[in-house]
Amino acid sequence: MSSRESNTIVFRLSTGVLALSAMIPLAAVAQATNEELQLRIEELQAQVSQLAEEAKRREMVDNPEPEQPQEGTQIEFGGFIKLDSQFSDYSDGSSATAGIGEDFLVPSTIPVGGEDGDTKYHSHAKSSRLFIKSHTALARGHVNTHLEVDAMASGQGDERISNSYSQRLRHAYVDWHIDENRSLLAGQTWSTFFNVGALPEGMDFVGPVGTIFERQPQLRYTHKIGGGSIQVSAENPATTLYNGTENPYDDNGMPDIVLRYNNSIGDFSYSVASMSRELAYEDGAAAESVRGYAVSVSGKYQVGRDDIRFMLSSGNALGRYMGLNGFRSGIIEGDGDIELIDQSGGFIALRHFWSDQLRTNLVLSASTADNPDAVSDTTASDYRSMHLNLLYSPVPKITLGGEYILANKEVENVSGILADDKGELRRLQFSVKYVF
Repeated sequence: MSSRESNTIVFRLSTGVLALSAMIPLAAVAQATNEELQLRIEELQAQVSQLAEEAKRREMVDNPEPEQPQEGTQIEFGGFIKLDSQFSDYSDGSSATAGIGEDFLVPSTIPVGGEDGDTKYHSHAKSSRLFIKSHTALARGHVNTHLEVDAMASGQGDERISNSYSQRLRHAYVDWHIDENRSLLAGQTWSTFFNVGALPEGMDFVGPVGTIFERQPQLRYTHKIGGGSIQVSAENPATTLYNGTENPYDDNGMPDIVLRYNNSIGDFSYSVASMSRELAYEDGAAAESVRGYAVSVSGKYQVGRDDIRFMLSSGNALGRYMGLNGFRSGIIEGDGDIELIDQSGGFIALRHFWSDQLRTNLVLSASTADNPDAVSDTTASDYRSMHLNLLYSPVPKITLGGEYILANKEVENVSGILADDKGELRRLQFSVKYVF
């Protein structure tokens, strides 16, 4: 039935009701009581109302109104409070070569060539963090934002009185989901080269020495293809080189370009990422730039509640992207040219649940650099680490845990004059974390 036909029926019935209403006095005298006539009128009015409602519904089907987006912006606050307490013992020194190495494992700060020091205790709450997120629906897609801070690597504050440390920016980005298949991210967050989902669970702030770990400003486009997605990004560059006067150099003329593919097969999820970037410096009259590359494969395999995680990375431009800049990307040679350094690293991690509340993570990791002979004797050549923890969550948002960390650093010692070319860190860390 068309809308015009429905309207015609409604009109005719309405006319009949009016005519019948006018005839009520005569009908009551001739054929029926007033009560019977009133009942008949109510029945006809009900039929008219029903047909009018049906006509309205048909009109909405034939001419649907566009769906209106949800109005307003939803705001979400969250984060966690975390206390880290550590007992650290170095084979070749009394402490890390930089203070940040006392807060968490920074491979390059492991001392080499000194004397064994006493075990030291250190405690802090710097990794506690706060984030603000927003979710806004638009006429086309929706927009998410994320702003997050903590006090790690803070350059302000000390332990004398108040332990006051300045907040630092972790994430600040806007992510526009154009439709169900496309999104555009702009701001600072994890590098597209870094698969955060593969990073093992642990008490240490970063974890394995062979992991990619980088957070920086970028512009990233994501497009879903089948069950997976392709991401391409242009990210902020920086160059770290041996024999230079700056670390890092900020003389790049082009962004770092990253291409990444994500997908899953059953219980196995994985990412394959490639990176091409310029390594450049300007130092007085000398200036040089070269282009390097790197690849990284990572993933997670779910085995019931347990899982196995891995990452393997290689290339001649890894540098600051791997192991918290444990190696630099290249060396400035005597003639001013840049020689890039082949590097590789990775980890494998097993997480096992003993019960709903109790779990263990075992992480083995390594990284290495094929340094040229021109580097100094104290230039790092290899790192190794092992993490073993036991985590207990009596309630879903609280985690109590302990972790044993064994890590070592080896230097080139090209001339052979160093009596000791290896240093080791043994650390026992206890943490309490509450997520809100």
